[in-house]
Amino acid sequence: MTDECLTALRPLAPLCREAVIAGIEPVLSRYEKRKSYPYIDTKLSTITGKDFPEEETDRDFKSRSAVFGWIQGRGLEALAGHAAFLSDNPDLAKRCDRMLLAVSSQVAAVGKKNNGRFVFLFTPEGRPFRCGIGGKREYFSALDVPPGFADIFTGKGLAAAGVRLGNPEMTELGTTVLRNAFEALKFGTFTSDQISFDPKNPARPSQNRTAQGPWMIILGAFALFCELFPDTWEWRESGYECLSRLLEKHTAQKDSGPLKRFDFFEFIDNENKPCVDGGKIIQDPGHTLEFTGLAARFLLKAGSKLAYHPGRRDFINNCKAILPDIFLSAFKNGFIKESGGICKTFDLVSRKPVNDDMPWWPLPEAMRAASLLLLLCPEHPRRAELAEAAKTCARAFLVGFRSPAPGLFIQTRAADGKPSTAIPATPDADPGYHTGLSLIDLIKACEGAFGGGDKIVLR
Repeated sequence: MTDECLTALRPLAPLCREAVIAGIEPVLSRYEKRKSYPYIDTKLSTITGKDFPEEETDRDFKSRSAVFGWIQGRGLEALAGHAAFLSDNPDLAKRCDRMLLAVSSQVAAVGKKNNGRFVFLFTPEGRPFRCGIGGKREYFSALDVPPGFADIFTGKGLAAAGVRLGNPEMTELGTTVLRNAFEALKFGTFTSDQISFDPKNPARPSQNRTAQGPWMIILGAFALFCELFPDTWEWRESGYECLSRLLEKHTAQKDSGPLKRFDFFEFIDNENKPCVDGGKIIQDPGHTLEFTGLAARFLLKAGSKLAYHPGRRDFINNCKAILPDIFLSAFKNGFIKESGGICKTFDLVSRKPVNDDMPWWPLPEAMRAASLLLLLCPEHPRRAELAEAAKTCARAFLVGFRSPAPGLFIQTRAADGKPSTAIPATPDADPGYHTGLSLIDLIKACEGAFGGGDKIVLR
């Protein structure tokens, strides 16, 4: 029974392998053509395949004079992951390692210049800036703002790079940055550093609500750290803290009012209840699907060592029981069958989409999640539905989101299926993070090569 549903996904493995190789190629080749620019450069339109034009520096948020910390951190993790995965393609792996060495050294230098802090946007020289009055750049000190998502993404990217390159100093820098971000999150000083480029997807902090997003992203970091540092108890305990919180505070345990059991909501209010805003309770179906995949990844990588403390066995068994249902609930809510994509936001009160734009990234994240949940939950009664969801997302992603830029995928499609200029997070195209790393996990799951903690968790 364990292999039956994963066997159904095996035909996806060669297609995903082709996509992984094709996807990392432009990341490498763009760097190799301009080595004087020591950053990951995916600054091109995924609709036209053309580079973003240079603008006046004080208003330029797209070209190479604007470096996104999110992209650099994600890209470092992607390069390290691709280099390890491509052991059977030594030439491509060496190119990944060469770029990883150069870019990680540059990013680490920027962090040291900013006293161990990272930000959403900075100049190539490492000077942080944001969007100010009149759409102009507003420069600031990284020490004047609390830790944010850039610290999480860059911390785990530097740690992955340090381990891959055998650089203890870089590894320590990455783990310290991530540890500081987690402390800020626990003590309530963490703040989203995202600048929204899409009016339909505002990134606005609020004193009246708390988002699940940083807890979910840092859970993914702890899953990675359980892989990189399997004998370090800190990362298992921290991941357990995150996962426990997300299931307790952001998941409907039973039908209640408009909420259905297994609904996963983005925000809670100051009373730890689902946040009602304008009569709506918002779910981001893509985030929910991503969460279930990162949760499964964490549990698989932590292995039986997570269950060392009394009570953990019941917690793990509960995760195995409900995570597939949380996945399938969000997939039902978010997948737009007619056009083949997953909507950005969904109202859990009216049970209708709020923002029906379809970013690319929920599809590969869902493919990863379904495959890892099949590994984690070998006896779940809805396994066949997980496998079918993965195949549905693969068809939508590998066909409908292809970009004119070879190897890349269109960032966003509208509900009618046409390409949209909406920017989900950054203008930069994905550097192999949501796409390559997700597909690599699916390939490993299908081929029986997904390593981690021992398999007591799976019994």
